[in-house]
Amino acid sequence: MSAAASPYLTAGVKSIKSGGPPLAAAEMQRLHGEHLRLLNLNECPYPPAPAAVEAIRRLASGVNRYPETRSTALAQAMSARTGVPADRIMFGMGSDELLGLLSLVALGPGDSIVAPTPSFPRYRLSAVLMSAKPILVKIDADGANDVDALIAAVEPKTRILYVCTPNNPSGAQLDDARLARLVAHAPDDVILAIDEAYSEFGRHAGGPDVLAHLAKRRGPWIVFRTFSKAYALAGLRIGYCLSGSDEIANAMRTVRTTFNVTDPAQQAALAALGDEKHLKFILDSTARERQRLSEGFLRLGYKPLPTVTNFVSVDLGINAWSVIDALLLHGVAAREWRDPGYETYLRVTVGTAEDTDAVLRALPLALKTQKEKAPA
Repeated sequence: MSAAASPYLTAGVKSIKSGGPPLAAAEMQRLHGEHLRLLNLNECPYPPAPAAVEAIRRLASGVNRYPETRSTALAQAMSARTGVPADRIMFGMGSDELLGLLSLVALGPGDSIVAPTPSFPRYRLSAVLMSAKPILVKIDADGANDVDALIAAVEPKTRILYVCTPNNPSGAQLDDARLARLVAHAPDDVILAIDEAYSEFGRHAGGPDVLAHLAKRRGPWIVFRTFSKAYALAGLRIGYCLSGSDEIANAMRTVRTTFNVTDPAQQAALAALGDEKHLKFILDSTARERQRLSEGFLRLGYKPLPTVTNFVSVDLGINAWSVIDALLLHGVAAREWRDPGYETYLRVTVGTAEDTDAVLRALPLALKTQKEKAPA
C-alpha cells in the first residue's frame, strides 16, 4: 500500500514527497569511494577546536548516564555572549528539531506560515505536518529574502513569519536597512522566526547584528542558530534558539524530547565557543576559498550568486542533477537546488584549498560530458 492510500497516516504526512534526508559522509564514501570530496552538505572541512575534541574524549566513558536537560553552563555562556537571558535559550538536536518544536507549539489546522523560497525546507515541512498552510515567497534577485513581499504575504491566520539570513541555498544576507524594515513592519501578533544557521559567516563578512535589530521589536521573535557549520560540530547534532519571550521558550521546553542533547555535545559546544582563534581560522579560510571558488566559476563562464556563507551556488543552464552525477565520477559531491524553477542551480560547499582545486578541475569535465550527451 502506498503512503498516499494509507488509512494510518495523516494528511500532512501523505502530502510530503518521498526522498528522505541526503546521504551523510560515510554513506557517500561507501558508495563512491573514500576519497570523495564531500561538498554537498555545507559541512566544515576542518576538525573542531582541539578543546572540543578533548571534551568529547573525556566524556565518552560517561555516556551510560543521561545528559543534563537544561544545558546550564552552555546556556549561561551563550547568554553572556548574546545578552539573551539563559532561560530563553534552548538547545536541540540541530536547529531542525527546534524548528519543529516551534511549529508544534504555535501551529494548528487552518493556520499558516510565511516563508522564503528557495530556502531551508524545514519551515514548510514542519508546517505541513501540523496541517498548516505554507505561503512561500520568492527570494530577491540578489538571493536575499524579499522582506517587503514576505510581510505583504502575511494573512490573518499566519502564526509564523520565517526569514533566513544568510539564506540557504543562495548565500545572500539581509543588510541593516532590510532588517530594520522587517522588524518595524512585521505584524506584532505573528512570531518572527529568523534562521541564522550561517550567522558566523555573515558577521565575518560584515553583516548586521540581527539580535540588535530584534531588541527593537514589540512582537514575539525567535532566532535559530547551530554549531554544525562554523563550529564544525555537525556530527554531534547541536543547535540552539534564542527567544524574545518566556512564553515561547517555556512552551518549546515543555514539549521537547527529554535528554535531547548529549553531554559530549554540550561540552564540545562550550569548548568550541571558548576558542576564538580556531573559529577565526575557519572563517578566514572559508572566506579565502569562497573567493577562489567564485572566481573559478567566473573563469568557466558562470556567474555565481553573491554569497557570504560556506557555499557557492551557480546557475549552470542545464539540469544540475545530471552534472552532480558526472561530478561524482570525478570524485566531487555537490548538491542541487530542490525547488521548482531552479533545476539548473548547483550548490557547492566551500572546502579546503585542495577541494577548491578539485571542483574547478572536475566541473569542466562534468559539463563537457553532459553537453556531449545532450541531443543535437
